[in-house]
Amino acid sequence: MEIDQIKQLCEAFGGSWFFYVEKFGQQPLMVTNRTADSRFQTASVIKVPILLAWLEAERRGLVSSDELCNLDDETKVEGSGFSYLMRARQLPYADVLMMMIATSDNTCTNAVISRLGFDFINTTFRDIFDLQGTHLGRKMMTRPQPEKGIDNWTTGADMIHCYQLIQQLTEDERNFVAERLKMCQASDLFLRDIRGDGVIFYHKTGGLRNVMNDWGYSDDCWLFMLTNDFSDYQKVYKAFGILGKTFLVSKKDDIE
Repeated sequence: MEIDQIKQLCEAFGGSWFFYVEKFGQQPLMVTNRTADSRFQTASVIKVPILLAWLEAERRGLVSSDELCNLDDETKVEGSGFSYLMRARQLPYADVLMMMIATSDNTCTNAVISRLGFDFINTTFRDIFDLQGTHLGRKMMTRPQPEKGIDNWTTGADMIHCYQLIQQLTEDERNFVAERLKMCQASDLFLRDIRGDGVIFYHKTGGLRNVMNDWGYSDDCWLFMLTNDFSDYQKVYKAFGILGKTFLVSKKDDIE
């Protein structure tokens, strides 16, 4: 697919958008109507760098994935996920992190944020990961107040850098991340027009009223798109579907 075709797809839905794909062994392709450092609301895509921050804390001996999390210590919130309905109220953080990614569970995410702390997370983003444009300003399902810095945001450049951060992990840590991203239950963006189980996409989506994001990787490419403040959500879905099928499905695959 040519750059002009991608632009045409994205310009149709308006707002701000940032598309990136890197097929291994080929030159990366970045198409945006903003800049690499422009700020985008993350919605639940912020959970990817939070997962990486957990691994950083665990590497330092500050937390353990085997440690039990008492979900009743966290205020129950709805939105994504179902942990607020579960009778089991104590789970290893490994399972809490699984639910944070696989079902985008907001109560579990907030429990992880509470365990790590905002200061640790944001300091890790900035000083350890060099994610200079990524910020966690609020827990899930709390009201954003962007004018006061109370919101969650990132940049296209930082989301590209997240791929490099994953490459720098140990093999066990990379597997820990991949196991969770592989279980993401959302298939309405890049995967929406791909039928069957022939494509494995390790990813995390995020959506709000004016936000649709999907970030991930397959065995042969890095692929993500951030969209904010669009005017036509149906055309956002269309663009995700076409781009996902174009870059995730190889010509030899018979997925129709």
